[in-house]
Amino acid sequence: MSTAMSSGRWSRWRGWRRGRPFAAGLLLGLGGLELICVSWVGLGFLRFTGTAGAASWALGALFVVAGVTTWRNPALRHFSGILAAVMSLVSLVAANLGGLLLGFLLAAVGSALALAWVPQQAPSTREDA
Repeated sequence: MSTAMSSGRWSRWRGWRRGRPFAAGLLLGLGGLELICVSWVGLGFLRFTGTAGAASWALGALFVVAGVTTWRNPALRHFSGILAAVMSLVSLVAANLGGLLLGFLLAAVGSALALAWVPQQAPSTREDA
């Protein structure tokens, strides 16, 4: 009985994941968390304080919001994708090279995936001749 429940949950999860730009939202969220973590931890020898630290927190939070937006409302993927692409370029200058380049790369690829994602259409029952 537990395998039937778990297979039902798994199929619902797959359906939910395929109906939205899941990888884009995941990469945007990870890029935002990476920006925040680099600023927060400071890697011991680097202290990211001041405007770069504040920009890292602000941009990181906005990346996480853009990622959640692509999951919750796939119709807004163009808005969040363009916003994240612009913010990723801003993070290079304002947030310590975009979180030591890793946050920038995650956010840039996530925004590209959000812009490139196209919803799957149900297969048509009628053949076009």
